[in-house]
Amino acid sequence: MPKSVLTRARQLFRRRRFSQVIRLLESQIFRYRNHAEFYALLGSACLHTGDFGGAESYLRRAEQLNEDHLDTQLGLAAVAFKRGQVDDALKHWLKVVDLDPGNRKARGALDALRKDASWEGSAVNTEAIRFRNVLPSPPVSPWAWVAPLLLLGAASVLVLAYLFLLPRIAPRRAPRPGVDEIVLSLEQPLSVRTAEPQAAQPQAAEPQAALTLSDQEIEQSFETIKRYLLEYRDNLALREINTLLHSNASVYVKEKARLMKTFVEDPDFSTIRDPFPFLQVRSEPFLYEDCYVVWKGKAANVRVGEDRITFDLLVGYEDETELLGLVPVTMGFAASVENGDGIEVLGKVRIESDQLHLEAISIHRLYRKG
Repeated sequence: MPKSVLTRARQLFRRRRFSQVIRLLESQIFRYRNHAEFYALLGSACLHTGDFGGAESYLRRAEQLNEDHLDTQLGLAAVAFKRGQVDDALKHWLKVVDLDPGNRKARGALDALRKDASWEGSAVNTEAIRFRNVLPSPPVSPWAWVAPLLLLGAASVLVLAYLFLLPRIAPRRAPRPGVDEIVLSLEQPLSVRTAEPQAAQPQAAEPQAALTLSDQEIEQSFETIKRYLLEYRDNLALREINTLLHSNASVYVKEKARLMKTFVEDPDFSTIRDPFPFLQVRSEPFLYEDCYVVWKGKAANVRVGEDRITFDLLVGYEDETELLGLVPVTMGFAASVENGDGIEVLGKVRIESDQLHLEAISIHRLYRKG
């Protein structure tokens, strides 16, 4: 697994951003199905969010890959304890103690059970062991007590620098190289009506443009695309590019617009800007083709193929209050999706046979059915 993905997941886990850990890792399941720590991190994050079914599934896989992984055994013990399966929990805690005799979580749980006179067989007094005390926890830095003081001092310095120095000396964010170099020639026509001379021979009719723009509007739209790209607001740039592609702009202008489209980068849940809501996209889908959206809903008609998973997203129905629409979704990666799951999809808008589709880039499961 690329070090950057696992390193990022560890950092998020230490910061207790468990939902972000799940979002980051779930889209990587198929690719890294043989990585024990990957599944241990994912399962532990699910535990902290209360998804015990998902936690057990991922932790069982981690145990298959490495049964001596401490956090995996602690996680499985926590799942068993939560379900009242004390014998199973004991088995995992005892294994942790065998591997790490000084492990505080396992020893604390075992000591609490020994002192609990009400425990007989599989019955357990839930007050004897606090559930949060047996969860796999992010490692605490030995410098943790110093961090607040350092942060306070650093914040003070940054505020002063921002107020007095940075406005004068801080450089602007580096623009995307090459964007400024794309310009419109004054010798080329901007629109179809100025581009097409009277033909001497009959020609095939051009498709009817959905939008009719003046030369001035075409030029303004072109400059707007460049500005959005330089500001890294790719989604707004894509919509403006589609505006030109579906307009009466000349072939010359449209080719320039397609060239600017190559600067766009796929976002993730943490970097996406200006996502478009479902109703806005549905009203004029041709303006949003290849744009990025984040839509929540419920999965239905899940079908697993050899190289892809498809399902229908019931948009807006994740809490079963309002169904905004149904959108087919295609995933080119493996992830855990079942009928009835509430999910959040980061995807690219596709138009196929005049129908709205989503090409999933990443998903985040909100809850598991049942």
